[in-house]
Amino acid sequence: MILKRIVLKNFRNYSRQEINFNSKFNFIYGNNGQGKTNILEAVSYSTYGKSFLGSSESDCVKFGNEEFFVESDFINDLGNKDFIVISYDSNKKSKSVYRNKQKVSSFSAEVFGRFPLVFLSPKSLNITYGNPSDRRRFFDILISQTSGLYLDYLKELSKILRQKSALLREYSLYRKLTLKELTDLLNSYNQKLSDISAKVLFKRINFLKEFESYFDGNFRFLLKQDHKGSISYHSDITGEIIPESADIGLDELRSLTEKILSEVSENEIKRAVTLAGPQRDEYVFKLSKQDGGKTVSFDLKNFASQGEHKTFLLALKLSEYDFLKSAKSTSPVLLLDDILSELDEERVSMIISHLKDYGQIFLTTTDRNYVNRLKTFYSESEISEFRIEDGAVTE
Repeated sequence: MILKRIVLKNFRNYSRQEINFNSKFNFIYGNNGQGKTNILEAVSYSTYGKSFLGSSESDCVKFGNEEFFVESDFINDLGNKDFIVISYDSNKKSKSVYRNKQKVSSFSAEVFGRFPLVFLSPKSLNITYGNPSDRRRFFDILISQTSGLYLDYLKELSKILRQKSALLREYSLYRKLTLKELTDLLNSYNQKLSDISAKVLFKRINFLKEFESYFDGNFRFLLKQDHKGSISYHSDITGEIIPESADIGLDELRSLTEKILSEVSENEIKRAVTLAGPQRDEYVFKLSKQDGGKTVSFDLKNFASQGEHKTFLLALKLSEYDFLKSAKSTSPVLLLDDILSELDEERVSMIISHLKDYGQIFLTTTDRNYVNRLKTFYSESEISEFRIEDGAVTE
């Protein structure tokens, strides 16, 4: 998948800017605060329908204006073209999406996942340093890009959880229902919740089984020492699951979920909150290494060094790319936002030498000298340089 061209109108600090991209490497450089990351953010709107930085649509409207437009031209491996237009009106607080001049009624159904994307920025460290929700979000987006059915599961799960939470809060505040009426309604919600939770859990566990091989290979590539990284899944419903030894079926997951929800029901009523389900689960990152002839294993989040966090994150992102490429049968677009300044010299050299193995790449940096190292691996025609200054692009 290649992004050939993008047009920004009143997006961030760009009044109007048209950029034609290289199908191989796009080197975007300039001082901080000039608008380098804004270009990558616009790319993510065309593929995700939202900012890869998590910014709101209103934040992306250029100051003094009411609406932004992002127009993107894609071409897939078969030569088929797609033209995506996304606009946001800050007064109406509404977003519109058009694909090939036809209005899109559901971005998730008609666009999301069609143009696979992998991004890596300093904020990506939230995946290893942050809360369980950051890790769930990372994997949910990854799985959803390859499975529209899984995305539907997440939507259904979110809907039922909202309804159940509203019921618990309403009972806690107003007591309009008798306890029996409340219990009957909760049983109804829990039955639905058990079914959809089992489907989400089953998909996540089986995804990790497949993802593990990609991760193991990339981790060993980045850290050629006696270290091993691993990912396990922890749920209130199943306990900790090691992917390679996991052998649990959908019916068993459904039964376990029903059992746990029944056990916590009384406490949920007291606390007016849902206490079990996939929305509370955790992906556990661990490192193992040799120490005095013994293998020592520890949680990444609490005990790893900054360098180990960065290595683990890089392995995750490279594995995300490999997984998407295999599942979608096309090379994802790769966005690298100011990551070279975050890495030591050895890692920079390793990453640069490895980039030629990937498809279309967008890299932002403040240091133009990196382009000379890239030219060791790319021909002149395979690299386009873009200088960014005051919201203007010079090729």
